[in-house]
Amino acid sequence: MSAPTSSAPHRLEPRHWFALAVSVLPLVLYALFSLREGDLPLYFRTSRAFLDGAVPNRDFRFEYPPYALLWFVPATWAGGDLRGFILAFGLELTLFDAFIKWLLLSEGVRRWGTTWRAWAPLAAYFVVSWIQSVHYLKRYDVIPAALALGALVALMRRREGWAGAALAVGTVTKLYPAVLVPLALAVCWRRGAKPTRALMMGLVAGALPLLPLSLVWPWWQFASFHVERGLQVEAFTAGLLWAAHQLGFADVQWVHAPASYELHGAAAEGVRAITRQLWVAGSLLAAAVSVRAAWRRPPVHMEDAARLALVPLVAFVILNPVLSPQYLIWLTGAAALALLSGPVGPPAVLLVAAAITRGLFAGSTYDTGFQPPYTALLLARNAMVLGAGLVWAREAWWRGRPGPAGHPDVEPTPAPAPPA
Repeated sequence: MSAPTSSAPHRLEPRHWFALAVSVLPLVLYALFSLREGDLPLYFRTSRAFLDGAVPNRDFRFEYPPYALLWFVPATWAGGDLRGFILAFGLELTLFDAFIKWLLLSEGVRRWGTTWRAWAPLAAYFVVSWIQSVHYLKRYDVIPAALALGALVALMRRREGWAGAALAVGTVTKLYPAVLVPLALAVCWRRGAKPTRALMMGLVAGALPLLPLSLVWPWWQFASFHVERGLQVEAFTAGLLWAAHQLGFADVQWVHAPASYELHGAAAEGVRAITRQLWVAGSLLAAAVSVRAAWRRPPVHMEDAARLALVPLVAFVILNPVLSPQYLIWLTGAAALALLSGPVGPPAVLLVAAAITRGLFAGSTYDTGFQPPYTALLLARNAMVLGAGLVWAREAWWRGRPGPAGHPDVEPTPAPAPPA
């Protein structure tokens, strides 16, 4: 049963805004003074070439969905050179980080008013994002994560058009928000024709610029790059295969591929083929489980929707043959919202898993192959993500059972409002 919702609306007070500013400041300082570059030189080169008149996937390879480039262009134009771009893009990412934290704090206050639990999502996300800062502000994944979380909040606030637009823009920025579209459609369908129409119009509006882009830019060719990728070393099955290699049961090579480190060899090729099939089937099954639950018992509270969203999101991440460290950013916003009520174990486990990802790079031989302690850490991290996802999938499955008196969409009567 979900926790009670206050009968009176709560707004952010000065102390909330102060806490929000404090939570963003460390990342602003990191963006300004960190010497790490991550993938930022790649972003700068591609957007610089675009501004100079080159056409992506004709004159140079662009490995991301088309809207990703459009997020790089403002920082390139403002920054001028690579160092200026790194500063400008880092500050751009902190704006999206601030938006995520504002959503988390706003939802906490709306849900719990002045009680301590209102702070839980912001506090948890602040700690985890700071620990992840090495890749949190050196990749662009904060942008689609903000769009996906914004879509989820807009959906539960009954702003279906904005939810659809955010999902569309997020999908054409990083693809993965697409796994939330079936869930959003199921929720809106239960609400009626008007919300469904608003969601569809938002989806169309967000994706509409692809039509004129198609006339000058073969943007769809980015998919061929990812089809050719191998088994990335942090993937769930790759971790198991590398552990088997260290125990002498498999022969694979740890190779620096064009976009990441991969496992190569006959065994790795076989595991990659199986992983791809498992990824597609598991993602579809997880999406179906979340849709079934939302259809039979639509989510009423924000954290209920977050837990349903985490079912396909976790499946898409943990079963993926590519599991780059920044992929955990996709999950942490919804996991923080899940702290608003119900068992704190699964979201806490996932947030800890995201945090300990930093340990995979601290003093390890990532460029030549994990040593046994780091392999154990990788296996533990992946098991934590998978375990949390299975708990939410089980919850969603049982949520899809008919409700009281045989009515599938009957929700329990809320308890009295929490004290102010």
